[in-house]
Amino acid sequence: MKKLSLRLSAITIAVFLGAAATVRADALLLQQNLPGDMAGTPFLLVDRSRISHVGVTKDTSLNHRLTIRLATEPPVELSLSCNDEAITRQVLDALRSGGVATLDITGRCRL
Repeated sequence: MKKLSLRLSAITIAVFLGAAATVRADALLLQQNLPGDMAGTPFLLVDRSRISHVGVTKDTSLNHRLTIRLATEPPVELSLSCNDEAITRQVLDALRSGGVATLDITGRCRL
């Protein structure tokens, strides 16, 4: 009986330590469906831990240009053009650490 409880304790500790040692990347997958005859970027995977700056500008036609600057070597800048303020805020919320893992931006933003 004592051996069984020691084994169960050892297994529990091993599982706990294994789970604690697992590092989960905090990433966001932006996806959009493109028509069959249109070229473009259907998916973009962004590592949230590498985001150094996000900026938003609005033009006169109410489109919002979202610029994501990544802390990489050399620095990388990603741009999205969004239809309105609501989807722009959704993308900003998704870019925050711990945000949703996947965001479908079909018809609302262009990569």
